[in-house]
Amino acid sequence: METFFWPFIDVILWGFITVYFTRREGEASSIVLFLLGGLILWNIVWRAQQDIGFALLRNVWSRNILNLFSSPLTPWEFMFATMALGLVKIILTLVVISTIAFVFYSFNIFSLGPYFLPFFISLILFGWASGILINGLVIRFGMRIQAFVWSLIFLLYPVSAVFYPVSVLPDFLQKVAQFLPTAHIFEGMREVLSSGQASPEHLIWAFALNVVYLALAGWFFVFMFEKAREKGKLAKVEM
Repeated sequence: METFFWPFIDVILWGFITVYFTRREGEASSIVLFLLGGLILWNIVWRAQQDIGFALLRNVWSRNILNLFSSPLTPWEFMFATMALGLVKIILTLVVISTIAFVFYSFNIFSLGPYFLPFFISLILFGWASGILINGLVIRFGMRIQAFVWSLIFLLYPVSAVFYPVSVLPDFLQKVAQFLPTAHIFEGMREVLSSGQASPEHLIWAFALNVVYLALAGWFFVFMFEKAREKGKLAKVEM
């Protein structure tokens, strides 16, 4: 899978970026802002998903799953603790990459103004929802799908319109993008960087979708965990 996965993502992603550049010829300065803004904000959702996914995976690798959940710790407590620790890492990562962007490229991510906070929160929520969903899959299918922890989120990378508007995508992918909070946030980011304000619809859709996805992901993880525990399959997750 990994042999073809990254080349596929690269071709799709940079193909759409090339289309966008062709359409925006002569507007290099705004494109640079969009690229840097997209890169920094994507790191938020990616970091949030990775922290959730690897928290479980590290316990699987160390064969500590049974010890972890034979304690009074509940699946919900495990998730909330992982989110809290992950939030600290996300903030530290954001500080580092934002500083680099400002020092080397004079780009200030906080030029998004009051929109930065809702963008930040929405991307974290989607990253957490994705990570929790993947953890449920790991509980269900075990180490066979561990590669999903670091690769599944990137399936959404091209459709999330991180570096280009949704309008660049083919029609059927534009419809898919409407159901991705990330696509709404990155569309909003470009609106703020170009005009100073974002359509409220993007924020409303992003948060509404995040609530649904986070609730479904949480239910799925707990459901898979309880099923595995009832059938004595938690130990098999480590195999």
